[in-house]
Amino acid sequence: MFEAGNARKVEEAFLVQRDRRADGGARRVRVTRSDILIARRFGGVDMMIAVPVPAYHGVALDVREGRDGAPCYRLSLAHRDADLDIVLAETQDGGEAAAEWKYWAAFLGLPRLALEDGEFAPVDAATPAQASVQRRRDVNVLKRRPRFLSRRKAGDAARMEAVFADEREIICYE
Repeated sequence: MFEAGNARKVEEAFLVQRDRRADGGARRVRVTRSDILIARRFGGVDMMIAVPVPAYHGVALDVREGRDGAPCYRLSLAHRDADLDIVLAETQDGGEAAAEWKYWAAFLGLPRLALEDGEFAPVDAATPAQASVQRRRDVNVLKRRPRFLSRRKAGDAARMEAVFADEREIICYE
């Protein structure tokens, strides 16, 4: 539960967006680096859902024809469930749309997507951070021995099984 003071602070951080299924046709959305918080009223019940950012496919750019015939750029977070898609920006300026697209992709750590043949496809190759993580998780790398241990020979299992019981130890202290 929210305390009254905290509820006002959280309320101020929300953006209002259209939602055809919500009561009143609107929902409130808060975007952070770690999660997306969606609050709406549905059937008289207040609902709040937190969706982790990695659950989204990426930041999608969709170009449509506007009312006056000029292109309209719509920037959104693409999710498998269309009800969880979040509109980040809508503009008719291509430069502003490109800048917002790069900003949101970098801010959230998600790939940039563009609409191709009715589906969203990644625009650029993997980001350097994603490439390094993928490289480090390579199976061949995990099979290698560390550099220090590669200078040593592996132990002999047959020699390790020999047990010398009831023998005298010869020690020379000279």
